[in-house]
Amino acid sequence: MKKNPFNMLKLSVVGCAMLVGVSGAVLPFTGMASAETVTVVPIVSPAAPESTSLVQMKEVDLTSKTQDLKTNIKVPQLSGMLDTKYQEQTNHIILSHANKDLANWEKEAAEAATDAKTNGFTYRPYELTIQYVLKSDGSSNPAGVVSLEVTTYAATGGTGMPRVDTYNVLNGAQGQRVTLQDLLGDNFKEHVNAEIQGKINEKPENYFKDGFKGISEEQSFYVEKGQVVIVFPKYAIAPGSTGTPEFRFNLPEKLNITPKPVAPMPVEKMKLDLVANDSLANAEGVSLVPLRKVAEGLGYEVKWNQETYAAELKKGAGWTSVSVGQDSYFFAKMAPVTLSTAPVILNDTLYVPLKFVTDILRADVKTGDTGAIHIEQ
Repeated sequence: MKKNPFNMLKLSVVGCAMLVGVSGAVLPFTGMASAETVTVVPIVSPAAPESTSLVQMKEVDLTSKTQDLKTNIKVPQLSGMLDTKYQEQTNHIILSHANKDLANWEKEAAEAATDAKTNGFTYRPYELTIQYVLKSDGSSNPAGVVSLEVTTYAATGGTGMPRVDTYNVLNGAQGQRVTLQDLLGDNFKEHVNAEIQGKINEKPENYFKDGFKGISEEQSFYVEKGQVVIVFPKYAIAPGSTGTPEFRFNLPEKLNITPKPVAPMPVEKMKLDLVANDSLANAEGVSLVPLRKVAEGLGYEVKWNQETYAAELKKGAGWTSVSVGQDSYFFAKMAPVTLSTAPVILNDTLYVPLKFVTDILRADVKTGDTGAIHIEQ
């Protein structure tokens, strides 16, 4: 079985649908923090069209409640978007991710401190830093795309690896998540892959041999100054000396993103029954169900991507994907959400939390006293 190269406990990967890059002002994130302040940072563009609302950033400062972990955290929160409900959903996701990172690292730091004391070692406090950069406020491109980059850096005794999450949303009457397909067209993959491979071939010494396998369906990117910037995590396709590789592509001159309505549920309901042995509970008591059995039982086509270690689900206009070890889920182009549990592979079977069925696939779930689960969509 292929092992995940990242420590998912130390840095839970977000999103989905949105990662990579490093730079900007620092931020933190956690509802369980001992201190919290909010600062409003206006983002003003002199070229902003009159129809575009003014996007501002609110910084939520968070502080660890333990001395075992040093923090420098400022969590970004969007303000001024036309679709206030979608803005609220996006902000909640960003804050939830930061809270989870802070909680995980407080736990890691406490365990390390205890271990050091038990064994007579000198404990050096762990560090957690969260930074952000607003790459586009929506006024610098004709489509009104807002791009936010959030970098999380955790260090254990002076060493660590950054994780960069990117959030790309449409600032319109109906907010929605923006994808590379929205920006570069339906057949963007072939062109983008060829251009990136060409750039890598120009300086192969800066990259891992055969490290680039093509961009994924949920490739990380941001929009900046009329360009789409595709980014890769540090060490993903190149050694650490290369940093976080970025590749720039010009946006179409006449870019127009049509709002996508949430895919309607099928008229004919699909029903599925799971017996007690089909599901299991993890160490935290979260119910897990086999993804393929549930999805195919509800009429979804399931494809496994060995390169990205992810499963794609499709039924009609509905599409989503889940990645092993990543607590980041989305559906119908909505911003990703966390379910407190990442997909895992157990006994060669991919399991997802039961909340994926209710919250993402929007199916009705009833559990029986014997452990049986009835699912209807």
